[in-house]
Amino acid sequence: MRNFLKAFLLFLVWAFFAQYLHSSDKQSEEKSSTKTSKTKTLNEVSKTSDISVKKIDSIKTDSTSAEKKRATSPKPFEENLTQLKFKHKFVTNANNTRVIFPKEFFYFRDSIFSFLNKNQQKEIIITAKHLPSETLPDGTNYGIARANYLKNRLVKYGVNPNRIITKSSSSDFEYDLDGFHADGITIEHRNLTKEKLDIIEKEITNKTLYSYFGDKHFKADRTLYAYMLEIKDYLKNNPNKTITITGHTDNVGDEKANEWIGLERAKNVATYFTQQGIDTSKIKTTSKGENIPIDDNTTKDGRAKNRRIEITIK
Repeated sequence: MRNFLKAFLLFLVWAFFAQYLHSSDKQSEEKSSTKTSKTKTLNEVSKTSDISVKKIDSIKTDSTSAEKKRATSPKPFEENLTQLKFKHKFVTNANNTRVIFPKEFFYFRDSIFSFLNKNQQKEIIITAKHLPSETLPDGTNYGIARANYLKNRLVKYGVNPNRIITKSSSSDFEYDLDGFHADGITIEHRNLTKEKLDIIEKEITNKTLYSYFGDKHFKADRTLYAYMLEIKDYLKNNPNKTITITGHTDNVGDEKANEWIGLERAKNVATYFTQQGIDTSKIKTTSKGENIPIDDNTTKDGRAKNRRIEITIK
């Protein structure tokens, strides 16, 4: 009996020890499994994170590429505008299409005149605002009428009309209590297009001038001055071209005398050109007198048009 108890007790100790070993191995496997699972999860997260980072990097690259594309792509022609700044403002009135400016603002004409003379490849754009309801009986809106009003002032001052563009802008602004608005006009500049340059070049090489050529004493005006600068710029790019200046008169007086008068007027213009730096060897003068009228010599206006200077460059 004693031996049986000893054997039974030994069996219990062995069973307990075996159970302990089995439990320890199971926990070890679970820990290993958990560790493997965690490692796998971390790897998956890492891979997912890498994918996300790649996507973000891709978006950044695409965005940067788009920005570079926008930066390097040429802007639409209308966007290449630079505003001319003035100390004073152009004032518009609710009751008419005139543009009002104080006497001290008359300098705007000379500023634009000088700017275009110094920048032969530029043109200006005058944009005038108007209310949607502001239209003239013929359907013209106040904006374009105001812009044209300013253009006419500049042309009269001597600016080449082919270098002035007029536009209008419909806007819901408000006039003040007296019916005035001080921000209704903007003037911008841009480079001339190839098509516009061709038009201006054609005009430079075939020009008719009228101002003051009917007077006894020659007087160069701003129109002739601006034209002279255009000629200088043209000859710089076309050094083999020459200028022919032809004088014309009305039919008042003797035919021979008129031929002489026409030649003297042509010589006056030639002298002015050489004084301004144009090579004398590139200028030829001639006269047609009264022989090639372009209008009716029986009227005052017709005779005024016949007293002219024609300039060709070939």
